[in-house]
Amino acid sequence: MKDKLTKYILLCLLVCIGTGCEQTEVSSNVNIGKEVNVRFSLGMLPAEGTGTRASAPHVPEVENLIYDIWVLQFNENGILLDTKTKYYPREGESGLFVENFKATLIEAQNSTVCLVVNTNDPDISWPNNFPAFQRMLLDVQASNDLSLRDRMPMCGYWQGNVTGDGQVLSALLCRMMTRINLVVNNQTGAALAGGTVALENVPTRAYVYPRINQEALPDNAYTSEVFSDSFTSISSGDSQEFYYYIAPNICSGEDHATKVTVTSGDKTWSVTLGTSAPDEADRIYTLYANNYYTFTLNLK
Repeated sequence: MKDKLTKYILLCLLVCIGTGCEQTEVSSNVNIGKEVNVRFSLGMLPAEGTGTRASAPHVPEVENLIYDIWVLQFNENGILLDTKTKYYPREGESGLFVENFKATLIEAQNSTVCLVVNTNDPDISWPNNFPAFQRMLLDVQASNDLSLRDRMPMCGYWQGNVTGDGQVLSALLCRMMTRINLVVNNQTGAALAGGTVALENVPTRAYVYPRINQEALPDNAYTSEVFSDSFTSISSGDSQEFYYYIAPNICSGEDHATKVTVTSGDKTWSVTLGTSAPDEADRIYTLYANNYYTFTLNLK
């Protein structure tokens, strides 16, 4: 699993540009070239996951839909060319949208062009430099309804020289969410009736740009309410699955780790989730972006 996470992080990691220090004052952009019309060929970065494909199916017709795209172009000094920050709504179109996306950029050497997808907000105030963009958090909506998760926030990027009209730029999009597949397995010997499944420490803010050594999420990045489901009954020996989409939980320890509590009658079962198993030393509680996790709770 650690190898998969390393692979994912490396795929999402941009080459650091500029000095790496956030600039508090940004000089005006000089030597800006002319406007050019380019075309993006978009693909999806495959999600990493625990469990099998059978128990955690990938649903591209739900998770890959694109409704709007922000395009941010940073120059070789890491300065946002804000005059060319563009918001492209799809205006009611639906379905997969992974090619022939046209956008306007400006000619520039060593550009970093970032694509932020499905914000559903044309009025976002973006940072004016790349280091601040790397630390930016966006509000995202947690969901426990698979059929409603049709606005998956995503981010992708392209790096190189923007040279002229007709240029084709290829970019992979990374989902900014974590999917949790929770399997509740009734091994109590009796039917469970009138139960609830509750999640605590559910993050609702996500880093736009996934990178190595992200800071832990601040306290205000978590919902103050319990995120819960209910079930009518689970017969003895049977199981029921619950699906959740939440912002990745970037946490430094157990205090902010996502926890699951199952309640039925006077009985309660609890478990703390994490990337590594509960019995591993130095357990990792972080739940990473663009991953799906299958957790099985054997209730006894």
